Amino acid sequence: MRKHNMHVLLIVVLVAANLILGQTVDAAKRVSLATGGTAGTYYPIGAAITAIITKYVPGVEATAESTGASVANLKMIAAKKVDFIMGAANTSLAAFIGEAPFKEPIKNIRGITALYPETFQFIVLKKSGMATVKDLKGKKVAVGAPGSGTERTANLILEAHGLTYNDIKPQFLSFGEGVTALKDRLIDCVIVGSGIPTSAVVDASATLDITLLSMEKQIADKMTQKYAFLRQVTIPEGTYKGVNIDVLTMASPALLSTYEDMDDETVYQITKAIFSHLDELSSAHAQGKNITLDGALKGMSIPLHPGAEKFYKEKGVLQ
Repeated sequence: MRKHNMHVLLIVVLVAANLILGQTVDAAKRVSLATGGTAGTYYPIGAAITAIITKYVPGVEATAESTGASVANLKMIAAKKVDFIMGAANTSLAAFIGEAPFKEPIKNIRGITALYPETFQFIVLKKSGMATVKDLKGKKVAVGAPGSGTERTANLILEAHGLTYNDIKPQFLSFGEGVTALKDRLIDCVIVGSGIPTSAVVDASATLDITLLSMEKQIADKMTQKYAFLRQVTIPEGTYKGVNIDVLTMASPALLSTYEDMDDETVYQITKAIFSHLDELSSAHAQGKNITLDGALKGMSIPLHPGAEKFYKEKGVLQ
């Protein structure tokens, strides 16, 4: 009888332990981060961010999801199918105010931080003789996939130089497709909006004699005054093989965002964890070194989440 009772007691203890363990596991808040394709920059940066969250934010487990990037992510956050997203600043603004490709404004998105700059590179063959964006008049130009962040900002830069799609022969290709078309001499220029150096452009410079078109400083100044999500950057000479000049252009940062109802404390802790462990982002991907506290609000095109705002006020980034 005593042996039987001991068995019963052991079973009760094991069941109780499993219940307690189960409650502990269930207590962890699971969150998802929508990124981009696994071959791009969004996914590895997003995976590094979720690793930091899981490691340093108590009670939160984060997972990075591979997605169709900015437009798809913004539609998912609108429906609360994910908890956090990465997306281009210009596309995020379009979503917030309801411009194409979004049919209605997505008013529930809130910014956490600007990440690395997505730099706009106008790649041409050196023998073309072109030097500035204005030289693209009458040329066949890969402007980006329709409705993409690249296409939206490329269009703005062209317009700032007095060019519309009626003045060029626009080709709506992704930058990967555009680089291939340039290699095949099917186009005169491909516009790439991505972190530098961009692997596709590095690849092109290995087999082609390329150069990059520069913006005029006066035009660049007007654009940064007009558009909050843009900033001026200089692509240093030597970034790509054969490009031995500094090139002035525009950049639009990738943003980390969430939805308005995400609780303030979780967002505060996540923002704090990211900026406390920037070294881990730097070691995860080359663009990680471009994520800084100084640049956290540069190009932020949508309202800040209160949890992130609290962190920036503590750090003196916001008054």
